[in-house]
Amino acid sequence: MEETAGAAFAFAFFAFYFLFIGTAMLCGVASWVITILAVWDCARRDFPEPGTRALWCVLIVMTRWLGALIYYIVIYRANNPPVQQARTA
Repeated sequence: MEETAGAAFAFAFFAFYFLFIGTAMLCGVASWVITILAVWDCARRDFPEPGTRALWCVLIVMTRWLGALIYYIVIYRANNPPVQQARTA
C-alpha cells in the first residue's frame, strides 16, 4: 500500500514539475514572439516625429512583453495599419 502511494506521489510530482516547466517555457517563447512582432510593427510604422520610433523601439526592447503590450494598447490599432512606402522603379 505504501509503495503504491509513493509511486502515485512521485508520478504526480513529476507530472506537475514538467507541466510547470513547459508552461514557463511556453510563456518565455510567447514573450519573445510578442516583442519581435511589436518591434517589427514599430519599425514599419510612420510616426509624426522621427525620434518617436526610436523611443518606442528602445522601450519595447528594454521592457520586453510589458513594453510590447503598452505599445499595442497606445499605438497599434487594427483598423489603422502601418503606412508602407511605395516602391519606385
